[in-house]
Amino acid sequence: MGQDAGSTTTTKGRWADAITARGQALAGELGATGDKLTDINSVTVGRLQSLSGIGVHYAKRIVEGRPYQHTDELVKKKILPQHVYDKVKDRIVARQP
Repeated sequence: MGQDAGSTTTTKGRWADAITARGQALAGELGATGDKLTDINSVTVGRLQSLSGIGVHYAKRIVEGRPYQHTDELVKKKILPQHVYDKVKDRIVARQP
């Protein structure tokens, strides 16, 4: 019985590692990073919509206006109104390739 319990723990550990790795890969694909900043130059419309105040209309405008050097270009280019930008400015970043 001792062997079964040990192999179950090992199997569970492998599954947990696999699930964690897959979750991290998906988060990366969606633009979610460990610092929880959303890269407006690479994320999907769906990920942008998860930000407060960003609906499908604004998300599509952000994607269509790429690339951005700085996040404040969202206001300067009239992609987002100031009050919406103020809601998300601390949660976004414009990373350069």
